[in-house]
Amino acid sequence: MRSIIMMSAKVEALGKKIIHFGEEMDFFPERIRQLLESDWTNPEVLEFLLAASEICRILVKSPADFEMLELVYFGCSPRGNVASNGVDKWLAASLSGQALRDRLRVVSAWTAEHVMAALKEGQHFTVLDLGAGPAPYAFETLQGIAPQALKDLKWKCVDIDAFALAEGAKRARQQGLDGVLEFKRMDFLSLRNAPDSDDTKADFGLLVGILCGMTPEEAVSCLIKIKPFFRSGAELIVPTLLNRAFEEDARVFRVLCNVLGWQLKPKSLDEVREVFVSADYHVNSIFSERADGNGQYAIVHATIV
Repeated sequence: MRSIIMMSAKVEALGKKIIHFGEEMDFFPERIRQLLESDWTNPEVLEFLLAASEICRILVKSPADFEMLELVYFGCSPRGNVASNGVDKWLAASLSGQALRDRLRVVSAWTAEHVMAALKEGQHFTVLDLGAGPAPYAFETLQGIAPQALKDLKWKCVDIDAFALAEGAKRARQQGLDGVLEFKRMDFLSLRNAPDSDDTKADFGLLVGILCGMTPEEAVSCLIKIKPFFRSGAELIVPTLLNRAFEEDARVFRVLCNVLGWQLKPKSLDEVREVFVSADYHVNSIFSERADGNGQYAIVHATIV
């Protein structure tokens, strides 16, 4: 018997929408398409998805598992899983899958430019990547930084997933970046893990995807809790999911959220801005993973006041 999922208001509202799964989605059997439209709580739907999709199996096991992102970003994961069947290909090729890949590309390019500008001043620069997983943003960003500048850069990757961190450390060694990248297992939202007084405070931070599963109140609390890891005036880049994602890709999120129970909490642009203001950050700019600015993510560049 499937346990009852306590849904967020926006996930519950999505479940009440009429969403059409047409014949063009023939990688779903006809009965499953019908159930997804009208009775997605039927156990047959979940059973089918868990049998058919590696991405779905990962999300049911652990919504924060980095391997789902690896499948969407790169088509494979360190455990040898490959997104090769119809459902996985549909999820990865969707607007939301593309938004994830664009998020990686845009955030990394922006961060590389920002870090390079800081390194030109001849000072040491420390980046703190919170919830880094195996550090895809670090590796992507470092491709855009001149090799001679790396001697002045320290990039610290923090996560609670030991396997993800081990995978990141292995990749760093393989790419000769183990002198730049550090990996530490820690729950950075636990007050027990506040930095020691002699710890080097970071100059710049990444907080990618962490706020996507938080209410505005939870997001404010998160932003306040991480402040002790950064020096005064440090800047952060923080992408978080917007309501637009649910609106333009409702079929994908019906599967991910209503059926699989992924508790995403998208926000309006005004809510995102208010979160940062309430946490006493200065919002320098908010941009998107899309060139026209109308993407699924608000990418916030903010400064700790």
